[in-house]
Amino acid sequence: MNGLLSFLAWGVLIALGFWLLGGVVLRVGGALLAFGGLLCTAMTGSPSAALLTVLGALAWLAGHWLYAVRHHEYASPLARRIFNQALPRTLNATRRWGIPNVPPERR
Repeated sequence: MNGLLSFLAWGVLIALGFWLLGGVVLRVGGALLAFGGLLCTAMTGSPSAALLTVLGALAWLAGHWLYAVRHHEYASPLARRIFNQALPRTLNATRRWGIPNVPPERR
């Protein structure tokens, strides 16, 4: 029983840490990874460095998505434009916050 309780406590601590710090870590780490991968791709032409650029950009977008879920807005205008115009509407974390939630029987 103690092992299960310890496992659950660690899970809660990790989830809380990710909720509080995940957006910042993903945005900063993703931007650094994307910039480094882009620089390495430009210097060497390596396909693996191009993959790092793509992974860094995805991490940066994931960090902005997590920030938008927590704060109901995007942290940068570029992220807002990407989520509102370039990606499918289902990925937009702020898409129905301006619409009041009215039960069907009151419509």
